[in-house]
Amino acid sequence: MGNKALKDENNNLNDFTKYDIFERWKNLQNFPTLGIFNALTKGYNEYLHDMLSLNKILMDLQTYSSNYWLQMSKTHFQAIGNVILKSKSDLNLNEADSEKFRLLVIDAFEEAYSSLFSSKEFAIAYNEVYSKQLDFVNYINKIVEKNLNLLNIPTRSELDEVLKDLQEMKKSLRILKNEYEKTRKKINH
Repeated sequence: MGNKALKDENNNLNDFTKYDIFERWKNLQNFPTLGIFNALTKGYNEYLHDMLSLNKILMDLQTYSSNYWLQMSKTHFQAIGNVILKSKSDLNLNEADSEKFRLLVIDAFEEAYSSLFSSKEFAIAYNEVYSKQLDFVNYINKIVEKNLNLLNIPTRSELDEVLKDLQEMKKSLRILKNEYEKTRKKINH
């Protein structure tokens, strides 16, 4: 009899539908709620997708940033190595002559970084980092706008549209005012 109870318990553990967190979330979502929670839970799949996409962007950004900083570090160590080699090869360079050593350091770093900045690999790495940073900011703005819509607060794009309309109205008023002034001057003369 003890084995049968244990066997039934194991069968219950194998029934994943009882423990499925998404199923429970779905059931929770069907409860009547007040306020923003209901609106937020209705689109949790969309939010999950947004978070996954945002994580993908961040992982790509980390990869591209690593490549960028690896190139910068290699260039820095290359410049230091060039300073060491040139300072050892120049017998006239001594510690009392710090201006000559300073110029040697400047030349070595300028040469190394000029070579890096003009390389195709660095341009690609810089573009990838910059592009992913923009993607990250744009995605965050998309999520914020979506949440502002749920809260019935004007979004940035809506405010931009209002500002654009105001600018057009100001321009139209300026034109009307100028026409009015011209007409008034003609009548007075």
